[in-house]
Amino acid sequence: FTAKSEILRGHCERLGTSFDAITRSSNYNTVIGRDETEVAERIAAIEARLERFIGAERATKAVADLRNGTGLAGTSEQIIERLLAMQQLGMTYAITYFAEAAYDTSGIELFEKEVMPALL
Repeated sequence: FTAKSEILRGHCERLGTSFDAITRSSNYNTVIGRDETEVAERIAAIEARLERFIGAERATKAVADLRNGTGLAGTSEQIIERLLAMQQLGMTYAITYFAEAAYDTSGIELFEKEVMPALL
């Protein structure tokens, strides 16, 4: 995000466009749980559902970002901390995708109840 923002800043300076007028966003695959155990269970459930359709190897790769920290996976507190840090870097809009939403909306509901109010 930081590197891309600096590239964008350079383009804006060259073109005479206001860098600060641009909404900078980031897109996240998102999994939230009440504790770390629930987060791990939710990721495992997503992986198991994917495995039926795309095989074990591709399913593991598909959820890797959730396990390695490039996705947005964690407890409410962890996600709030991460999004606030991104806000400090200039992100003003987070796009969140909840892969489990077709089967279970409790993650979205937890995000709405605990994360969103902390970001307003």
